Amino acid sequence: MNRWKIFACTLVLLPTIAAAQPTTPDEWYKEGETQYNLGNFQGAVDAFKKGFELEPNESKKAAYLYNVAQAYRQAKDCSNAQFFYKRYLALKENDTKKPLKEEKRKEIEDRIKELDECAKQQEAIRNKPPDSNLRPDGDDDKNKGTGDKGTGDKGTGDKGTGDKGKGKVVGETGDGDGDGDGDGEGDVQKGATVSAAPKLLSLRAFGGGAKVKTGDLKVPIQATFGLLAGYPLSLGPKLWLDLGAGFTFTPVPYDSMGTSKSAKLVGLVADVGVSYEVASKFALRGDLGVGALLFSGVSNSPFTDNLPANGALTMFHLRVGVSADYAVTQNIVVTATPFAFSYSPAHKGLRDDIKSITAIDFMVGVGYRM
Repeated sequence: MNRWKIFACTLVLLPTIAAAQPTTPDEWYKEGETQYNLGNFQGAVDAFKKGFELEPNESKKAAYLYNVAQAYRQAKDCSNAQFFYKRYLALKENDTKKPLKEEKRKEIEDRIKELDECAKQQEAIRNKPPDSNLRPDGDDDKNKGTGDKGTGDKGTGDKGTGDKGKGKVVGETGDGDGDGDGDGEGDVQKGATVSAAPKLLSLRAFGGGAKVKTGDLKVPIQATFGLLAGYPLSLGPKLWLDLGAGFTFTPVPYDSMGTSKSAKLVGLVADVGVSYEVASKFALRGDLGVGALLFSGVSNSPFTDNLPANGALTMFHLRVGVSADYAVTQNIVVTATPFAFSYSPAHKGLRDDIKSITAIDFMVGVGYRM
C-alpha cells in the first residue's frame, strides 16, 4: 500500500517538477547565473554547458563558454578555467561580426598566465594518485585498480564536453555579452560574469496610500510607508522565495476636542515572498506576512471612546499583498503593489464598534538585491 501511495504522489508531483526544470538556453543561462551568484560554481558550470549545447544561435554561444571559464575560476579549478578561456579566445579569432576588443583580450590572456602555475600544480597532483587503499582492518591494499587512475578523472573532465573537433558548434562567433565587449546582444551573460558575490539580501522600500477601516469611525485615505527585507532562495530558473521581515507605518489622524491629532499604525511581520518571472525582467510577486500591529497615540481618542490607554495597543496582524516587479538592472527592481490587504482583530481597549482594523494599500517602490 505504501508503495502505491508513493507512486501516486510521484505522478501528482511530476508535472510540477518538470515545469521547474529549465528547457531553453535562456532558462539554462538564468539557472547558471543563479547558481553562480549563490556560490554553487559546479552547478553554474553544468547549467552554462547545457545552455551552450541547446543554443541555436551561433553568435550567442560564446557567452556560455566565457561563463563556464568564470565559474571554474571561482571554483579554483585552474586547469579547466584556463582551458575554457583559451577556447574562448580561439573562437573569437573567427569572429568578424564583433571581434574581441584588444583590452579585453589582454585581460583574458593575463588571466590565463595567472592560472598557469596553479594549473601545473593541479595536473601534477592528478598524475600522482595514491598507490594503495587502506582496508577496514588497517592493512594497506595495493589495489591500483580502485585508485584515482581507475576512476577515470580524465574521462569525466570538462575537456570531454566536446569542444575538440566540433569547430563552430562549440565555438563562439561573438556576442561577448558578459565579457565586456559592450555591444552584446541582450542579457545573455552579464549577470553571471559581472557579480561574483552571492545574492544574500533583498531589500524593498515603498510608499503609497492606505484606506484604513476602524469600525464606524471614518478615516480618509492616508499615506503609508513600508520596508521588506528577505533572504532570497532559488526554487528554479524563474521562481524565487524570499524569507524575511516586513515593516509598515501608517499615520491615522483624528480630532479630539477640536484639536487635530494623529495616531500611528505600525505593522511588524515575518514575511514570505514568492516571485515568478513571467517575461524578461518582469515578475509577479505575492507576499504573506504574520506578526503584530501596534496602535499608538490613541489614549483619550475616539478610537478608545475617549478613555485612557496604557501605551500602544498590540494586536495580531496578517498582511497579504500582490505586486509586479521590473528589473531595471541586475540589482535594482522597481515594484508596484496595486493591492495589499491587512487584518487585525480589535484590542479590548478599543471602542465596541471596532471589531477589527483592516487596511487596503496601494504602493510603489524600489528594491535592491545584493
